[in-house]
Amino acid sequence: MSAHESMIADAVERMFAEAMPSRGVDTTLWATLVEAGVPRLLRPESQGGAGDAWRDAAGVLQAAGRHAASVPLADTLLAHALLAQAGLDADGRPIRLAVAGPDGRPDPADADALPGAHRLVLQPWGEAARCIWMESDGAPAYEFELPDAPRVRARLALAGASMLTGALRTAIDMGVEYAGLRKAFGRPIGQFQAVQHPLAVAAEDVAASRAALDWAAAGLETGGSSGEVAAAVAKARAAEAAGRVAAIVHQVHGAIGFTAEHALHRSTRLLWHWRDRWGDEHDWHALLGARALAAGPQGLFDLLDGVESR
Repeated sequence: MSAHESMIADAVERMFAEAMPSRGVDTTLWATLVEAGVPRLLRPESQGGAGDAWRDAAGVLQAAGRHAASVPLADTLLAHALLAQAGLDADGRPIRLAVAGPDGRPDPADADALPGAHRLVLQPWGEAARCIWMESDGAPAYEFELPDAPRVRARLALAGASMLTGALRTAIDMGVEYAGLRKAFGRPIGQFQAVQHPLAVAAEDVAASRAALDWAAAGLETGGSSGEVAAAVAKARAAEAAGRVAAIVHQVHGAIGFTAEHALHRSTRLLWHWRDRWGDEHDWHALLGARALAAGPQGLFDLLDGVESR
């Protein structure tokens, strides 16, 4: 992580750390983020953003995932990037990004009401991404298309992988901490191999998800098809890890991890939510498999490198 990326990540980490858990949208936290210009991060510099700063965006969304922030930041960040590409602007209100699944059906997770929020409906699974922009004030809907659907899908995958990776990091940290505090038979349960081994598996999942995310963010910034492939790998890897890590840390915590009073559910519910949102691991594995088959045995490594032909 560069010094610039670290500075941005540290700044948003402080914003999220100071916020209190909220059942709905945390309007105070959202106002702080808007004042700092965070939701417009992926807009061009002339519009108050940083352009295609995908490594910065990944760091910001990881922080949101780590703290289970009660704000629709991933939706709004991506919506601003897509709207900017179409020459459209939006105010500081949240934006719900409603993405149809590969089967064309609306994602149930996008049906959650966000009072006062704008809405961008997106169908990104064809050759072009079809969009419908609906402002919260009831203005007529505006329809447009973005020609590079694979890159739009890659952005969705990166955002989902970032949220998942942040939540994974918190979940494993909580599992390791609790295993060191909870005692059985006179010693911490983290000293028993029956607990150590699952936690080691979870730690491997988290490390692999972070590595895939770093590869994807760097690839999207440099452009080319390698970023699209890497983003699909990152979302598939993090989604696959989400269920396994959530199960392990809940097993380590025992009954206390299922109570509303304990903070663990905030991370594991976020894992279950983002595992399925904007395509689960099966959807992204299918997309990767189709591209690998199209590339053929001679083109597989070129596909991973982002080289169309040699």
